Amino acid sequence: MMALKYPEPVVCAHHTGSSPSLFSLPPQGPATVSVMHGQALDTLYRAITARLSGPVTLTVHPHRNGSRNSVALHLQGRLGRCIDLLVTVTGNTLWLLPEHYAHPRWYITVPDAADVVYLLLYLNNVLHRPLVAA
Repeated sequence: MMALKYPEPVVCAHHTGSSPSLFSLPPQGPATVSVMHGQALDTLYRAITARLSGPVTLTVHPHRNGSRNSVALHLQGRLGRCIDLLVTVTGNTLWLLPEHYAHPRWYITVPDAADVVYLLLYLNNVLHRPLVAA
């Protein structure tokens, strides 16, 4: 069994990462995320937990589409309901609009592979801990 450990990202009003990045990933210390991206991450998490009940299984499929790298995430809840999320490396960050959450397939773009890995680690971590009401 492999366990990946990482410092959970800290929401920071003065995000220290380069402007297009989702997460700042300094050589030392925890990653930071801007307030705007922190809210988008929370919205994504809440949309997943609203649609999928019980434990969520996260299956990851890496893809290469032409010159673009993507990761297809298949999230499945206890009752068989599922969400398919495609995370694509494009050089910028684009989140889902509120109306997109009504569809079964979601698309997010991120600047680079480091953001893909950190997003996967974040989702895996938050989906496998008890839900905290806001």
